Amino acid sequence: MKKKFLLWATCLLPWLALSQINLGTTVLTNTVVASNLAVPWDMVYGPDGWIWFTELSGKIKRMHPDTYEVQTVFTLPDVALFGFSVGLHSMILHPDFNNNHYLYVHYAYTNTTSKIVRYEYDSVNNTLANATLIMGSIPAGVSHNGSRMVIVDDKLYICLGDTYSTPAVAQNLSSINGKVLRMNLDGSIPDDNPTAGSYVYSFGHRNPQGLCYANGKFYSSEHGTTANDEINIIEPNRNYGWPTVEGVCNTTAEIAFCNANNVAEPIWSWSPSIAPAGIDYYHNSAIPEWDHSLLLVVLKNKELIQLKLNEDDTQVTQQNIYLVNTYGRLRDLLVLPDGRVFICTSNKDYAGTPGATDDRIIELKNPAAMSTHVPDADLTKIYPIPAQGVLNIDSSVKINSVMVTDNVGKVIYAEAFTPQINTSSWATGMYFIQLLDADQKVIDRKKVLIE
Repeated sequence: MKKKFLLWATCLLPWLALSQINLGTTVLTNTVVASNLAVPWDMVYGPDGWIWFTELSGKIKRMHPDTYEVQTVFTLPDVALFGFSVGLHSMILHPDFNNNHYLYVHYAYTNTTSKIVRYEYDSVNNTLANATLIMGSIPAGVSHNGSRMVIVDDKLYICLGDTYSTPAVAQNLSSINGKVLRMNLDGSIPDDNPTAGSYVYSFGHRNPQGLCYANGKFYSSEHGTTANDEINIIEPNRNYGWPTVEGVCNTTAEIAFCNANNVAEPIWSWSPSIAPAGIDYYHNSAIPEWDHSLLLVVLKNKELIQLKLNEDDTQVTQQNIYLVNTYGRLRDLLVLPDGRVFICTSNKDYAGTPGATDDRIIELKNPAAMSTHVPDADLTKIYPIPAQGVLNIDSSVKINSVMVTDNVGKVIYAEAFTPQINTSSWATGMYFIQLLDADQKVIDRKKVLIE
């Protein structure tokens, strides 16, 4: 009965199906799917198939991407709210979340310090338990605390700002502020870090607000002062210049500093400042115009930006702007494996002007791509689910090829169709299967769980 009521209510909610974005051959809908939130900061897509997100005041929530049901999972007991926009910031789920249930959060717990804590998700009671300190006593300030976290190859990366009042720490390698840090998942320092005994992966950062990993690269968005906001590719042991260098090296003093200190210049920058925030990589045929692009949301200029990348993913070749002043300040975005994009607003923070239903989560999608399916569900069957070692595909529809992506959108299988796929080498988790015809059009999409 509860499920039927939820579906009925979803159909009647007045904030659904608001408007469209015309990209040329593709028309996107942008739809508010959650409202009355309080400064959502970070969104991640979980191996459990839910969108998890944080709110500044300390709440950890999750939203189902198909029904849009929002659940409050946990409220951190010791979050400190202070300064411009300081409280609970970033969150990341362990890639093997379905087995170990680990979730990492970064938040301020006093007006001068923040920490990274690992929790375990209790799926029976839909809450978090067993807090474990991963890194404590991180200096914090009234602003410029970052942060975003990414897990790659069993290492946790986090970007931290210069805490606003002390920009010189960005060049001080004995400080962890103004840096991108790299650590083992238990908080210890990896033996193969750029500097032995140090968490520092890169330095010279002012206030990085976005971090994502794609194409074997870390892409970061960073606030400048009144000018020179940046998109950077983060490389180990590289100096990104702050506070001596802002943007590219183009003054006499900057050029001298850059030459002497191995400074990495941004691949894109803006002047005057736009306040770039969350960033993610788009690689999906669902929105072909955005394929092979970075997507970025913006606070000050209140817009969504597409940054098309060149063939080797090292430079931006084109910028396109959408949703200008449509939903207010935009804090984060998330690309799902099926090609949908979710955006959250930040209108209840210190600089926002909240509307009656703020803050919100907005879904962008190409309905034509999402609705592609076989006319009869019985024509295509994939089994067993959960799969253990092998996946069978039975279909009376002619299938040309099969593409499988993991929960973060990485293609892990793309082959000509065979009725059986060996999954023994795949990690446990949720996967998305696309069945394609001879023209590479999607015949059907299905989710499968691998155990």
